[in-house]
Amino acid sequence: MDEIKRKINEALEWLDYGRSDLYSGMEGLPDYRANESSRDYLSNAESYIIDAMDMLDSIVEKMNTEEVENN
Repeated sequence: MDEIKRKINEALEWLDYGRSDLYSGMEGLPDYRANESSRDYLSNAESYIIDAMDMLDSIVEKMNTEEVENN
C-alpha cells in the first residue's frame, strides 16, 4: 500500500506542476477577444486537473485512515 500512496502522491505533484503551468499560460495570453475561447479551454482544463487532484487527495486520505485503523 505504501508504494501505491507514493505513486499517487507523485501523480499529485505532477498534476500540481501542470496546473501551475496552465495558470501561467492563461495569465500570459494577451487580453483581447480573439483569445476568449482559448481562455475557456484552459479554464476547463484547469478545472479537470483540480478535480483529479481532489480525487487523488481523497484516496490518499482514505488510505491513511484505513492504515491507522488497521494498526
